[in-house]
Amino acid sequence: MVLLFDLDGTILDTTRLILESFKYSFLHGLQQVVTDEELLPHFGRPLEEQFRLMRPDASDATIENLLKIYREHNHREHDRLTRVVPGAPEALRELARQGFILGVVTSKRLPLTERGLVQFGLRELFQVVVHADSTARHKPHPEPIQHALALLGADAVDASYTGDSPYDMMAAKAAGVEAVGLVYNTFTDDALWRAGADAVFPTWDALASYFLMGAKTRDR
Repeated sequence: MVLLFDLDGTILDTTRLILESFKYSFLHGLQQVVTDEELLPHFGRPLEEQFRLMRPDASDATIENLLKIYREHNHREHDRLTRVVPGAPEALRELARQGFILGVVTSKRLPLTERGLVQFGLRELFQVVVHADSTARHKPHPEPIQHALALLGADAVDASYTGDSPYDMMAAKAAGVEAVGLVYNTFTDDALWRAGADAVFPTWDALASYFLMGAKTRDR
């Protein structure tokens, strides 16, 4: 079975990094102060899309400047502010050991995706990494998940996608794969259920147990 995972908020805890990068870019690019409450609802979408949703009247030049400031801050502070979600490394290694095919599907660009996975010794666990530049359309569109399945030669009925945001659940359902939610520090379980989740878990231990028990059931 193929298990695909979101990155930020699911495998890596980058919430503080993302929030601080947004606040820094708005402060230095627009001289504006933004709150967590304004930023959090857009988590899970590509970076440029988030800026455009929050400031729809901004010019292309303004958006480009915000992106530049954000990325410089994000790259500079990445290693200091990035953590791994508790239980993720152990669970992923056990799932790989049990024969699951693992992949990452993220709205993040490739350099920081790879950097985060390497930082915590996880890169070798994933047979495919689909990132922001892999597809023309992004979550909640199903194309990134469909692209990952195509790269692996896998069918949707034999796959699941785990993420922490409603956009992850929407993308999974649209792609025809099982939509699995992990509640960490951004969205609530209710938000994930309302977005179409087939299952929602509070910890990586519970998530891994779910997949492992399902595999045992299928083997009977």
